Amino acid sequence: MDGIVHGSAVQTDSTDVLDFHVPTASATAVPWQLPSGTRVFTDREHERERLGFLLPTSDDADAAVAGVGPVVVGLHGPAGIGKTALAVRWLSEQRDRFPDGLLHARFDAGGPAHARNPDSVLTGFLLALGVAQHALPAEPERRIALYRALTADRALGVLLDDVGEVEQVMPLVPGGSRCVLVVTSRRPLSGLIEQGAWPHQVAALSRDDGMALFEGIAGPDRVHADVQAAAALVGLCGGRPLGIAVLAANAALHPAVPLADVAADLAQDPLDTLVREDDVVERAVRADYEGLQPLCRALFRMIGVQPVSRFTLPMLLALLVPSHGQPPPGRDVEVAGEQQSDPVSRSRSRRAAQVRRVLDGLVAAHLLTHHPDENPAATDDVMDPMGTAGPTWEIDAVPHRLARQFAETADAEDVRLAALVRVVDLVLWPALHAADLAVTPYRRRTPYPGTSGSRPGEAAAFVDRAAALAWLERHVDAVAAYAGALHAAGGHRRAWHLVDALWPLWLHRKDYTLRLELDALGLRAAHACGDEAAQAEMLTRIGLAQTSLRAFDEAAKALKAALGLRLALRDRWGEADCRDALGLYHKAVGDIDHAGDQFRLAARQYQAVGALREQALINHQLGVLYLDTGRPHLAQVQLSRTLDEFAALPQPDEYNALRTRIDLARAHLGLRQYHDARALAVAVVGGMARLANPVEHTRALEVLAEIAHATGDPVYPHRLADALALYESVNSPHADRVRKLLATTDAPAAAMSDGDRTVGDPQAQRP
Repeated sequence: MDGIVHGSAVQTDSTDVLDFHVPTASATAVPWQLPSGTRVFTDREHERERLGFLLPTSDDADAAVAGVGPVVVGLHGPAGIGKTALAVRWLSEQRDRFPDGLLHARFDAGGPAHARNPDSVLTGFLLALGVAQHALPAEPERRIALYRALTADRALGVLLDDVGEVEQVMPLVPGGSRCVLVVTSRRPLSGLIEQGAWPHQVAALSRDDGMALFEGIAGPDRVHADVQAAAALVGLCGGRPLGIAVLAANAALHPAVPLADVAADLAQDPLDTLVREDDVVERAVRADYEGLQPLCRALFRMIGVQPVSRFTLPMLLALLVPSHGQPPPGRDVEVAGEQQSDPVSRSRSRRAAQVRRVLDGLVAAHLLTHHPDENPAATDDVMDPMGTAGPTWEIDAVPHRLARQFAETADAEDVRLAALVRVVDLVLWPALHAADLAVTPYRRRTPYPGTSGSRPGEAAAFVDRAAALAWLERHVDAVAAYAGALHAAGGHRRAWHLVDALWPLWLHRKDYTLRLELDALGLRAAHACGDEAAQAEMLTRIGLAQTSLRAFDEAAKALKAALGLRLALRDRWGEADCRDALGLYHKAVGDIDHAGDQFRLAARQYQAVGALREQALINHQLGVLYLDTGRPHLAQVQLSRTLDEFAALPQPDEYNALRTRIDLARAHLGLRQYHDARALAVAVVGGMARLANPVEHTRALEVLAEIAHATGDPVYPHRLADALALYESVNSPHADRVRKLLATTDAPAAAMSDGDRTVGDPQAQRP
C-alpha cells in the first residue's frame, strides 16, 4: 500500500490488519500550528501592549457577539524587520485566549510560492480543525462557508504570514468575534484596512535594542571585545533584526574573526554578508521591485546608480527624466537643466508632485525610508543652495546594491552616467561652485562642461565665507563620492572639476589624508581626459600637501612634473604657481637660496601677466623667508610693502592681508616691538575667527603666546592651550609641535629658537 492519507492516523502491527481512525468535524481537534519563536527577542514591549488592547474583553470571553467579525491585525514592514517574530511572540503570550487553537500559513510573498492559492491553505485549515478528507466540499465557496461555520463559536487565532495581496486573506478570515487574525505583509493591505483591520508598521530596532539583540546571539564577550565595531555592524543593518541576527550568528560561529573585519567586509559587500542561505532579503527586495509601476522601477534603478544613500527632493527630481524626454549626455557635454526643459513654475510643481507620488510607492514597498523631520531647514547663518533642507529619503545597503544591479542590467551605460550627471549639474555643482567663489573669488578657474543648474534669479549663494566653508565641510564626503562615481563611469572632466572646487576647503582645513586621496583622483581624471593643465594643477597641489607632511621626495617629484607640464604649455601664470610651490619646498628642506630664487622668478612672472594679487602673495613669501632666516628688519620692510600691495588691489583679499599681518607681527616680535606685535596679532585673531579659518587663527594665537613668553606674561600656557585645541580640531600636523611647547612651558624666552616659532603651513601660503 502506498500513497498519502490526510487527516487520519494509520496504526498497524502487521500488513494484514489496518485500523483507520477518522475524526469527524464534531470531534473537534485543537491545532496549535504557531511556528517556534526566537530565543532572543528584543524590545517590542510597547507594540505588544498595543496589540493586547485589541483583544476581546473578559465579558466577551465566553460568548461570540452576533454579527461582529474577528479582530484583524495587519503588521507590515520590509523583509527582515521582525514582523513574524513580533506576531509569534505576541500570540504565544496570548495562548490562554485561544483555547480552540491557532492556525498558521506562510504565503512567502517574495519566494517561489508567491502565487500560492489560498484554497490549498483553507483545505489544510479545515483538516486541522477536524474535517475528514472525504467530507471536504468540492466547491471553494462551500469550503469557505464551512470554515466560517466551524470558527463562528470558537476562540481561535489565525496567523497568515508574508501575504502578498488581500485576495489571499479574504477566504481565510474566521467567522467568530472571539477569533483573532494576524496578517503580516510587506505593504499595508488597504482592502483589509477598509474592512476594519488595525494596521501597524513594524519599526526598525533602535541602536540600543539592536545591540542587545546582537549581544544576545553573539555573546557578551564577543561584543565587549570591540563595542565600536559591534555598533557599526548593527548600524549597517538599518535596524533590521534579521540582518543583525545573521551577523551575530556569524560572529558566534567565527570567534577568531575580529568584528572590525566583519564590519569592513559588510561595508564593501552587504549582500554577501547580510543575506542568509535562503536569500530571504534579496528575494524580498526583488519581489517588491517587480511589483512596482514602471516609473517607480526606473527611479529605483537610478537611485541605485548614485554613490550616496540619502537623497533630498531636488536630487530625486534630477534623477527622473521628464516625460517629454531629455537626451542622455555624453561623457562631458552639457545637460539641459530644468530651467530649459521645464521653464514654467507650474509645470515644475506638477513634476514635483509626480515624483512625490513615485517616492510614496517606493516607501510603501519598503525600498526607501522617508525621514520627514530629520533634515531641518537652513538657518540664517548657513545658506542651503543645494536644497538639503527639508525631508530626505534613504535607501538601505541591500536594496541599494540590488538597485544598482537592476540598473546595470536594464539601463545602458550612458543612461546611468546621465543620472549621475543630472544630480551633479543641477544640484551639487551649483552649490559647490558658489562655495568656491565665496571663499576664493580670485583664483583661476577653467569652464565647467555643464550648466550652472540654477534657474533664472535663483543663483546659489552663501551669506559669507564662514557659511560657504561650513557647507563644504558638511558635504565634502558627498562631493568625493560623486567625483569617484563620475570618474569610474567615464565622466572624467566633471570629476576633475569637483575635486578642483574643493580647494577652498583645503586652504582652511588640513585633512591631508582625504585631500591627497582626492587630488590623486583628480590627477587620474585629468589624465583620462588628456588635460595637461589640469594634471599640472593636481600635481602642484599634491606637491604642496606632501611638503606640508614633510614627504619631500614625493613633493619634489610632483612639483617637477607639474613645472615640466607648465613649461611645455607655455603657461606663464601656471609656471609661476609651480615656482611658488617649489620655493615653499626648498624652504622646507632648508635650501634658502633656491627658495628665494624661485620666489623672485614667480614674482616677475606674475607681474608680467598682470597677476598683481599673486605678486603680492609672493612678496609675502619673501618676507616670511627673511623672517625665518633671522632677518627681521628686512622682513618688516618687505611685509609692510606687501600690505600696501594688498590694499591697492581692485578686489580686496582680506584673508591674505590678515595672514601678512600675522607675519608682520612676528617681525615686530623679533625686533622686541611687543606693543606693535600684540596689536597686530589681536586684530588678526578676530579677523580669522570671523573668516572661520582655524589654522591661521591658531598662528595668530601662537604669536600672542610667544609675546607672552617673551614678556613673562603668565597667560603664555593658556595661549598655547588655545592654539593646540584649534590645531587638533582640524587635524593639523602642527599640533605635535605646539604640544611639545606646552609640555615645556617653564623654558626661558631665550631658549625659544626661530625653529620653535610658528612659520605657518607651506600649503597655506598659496591661494
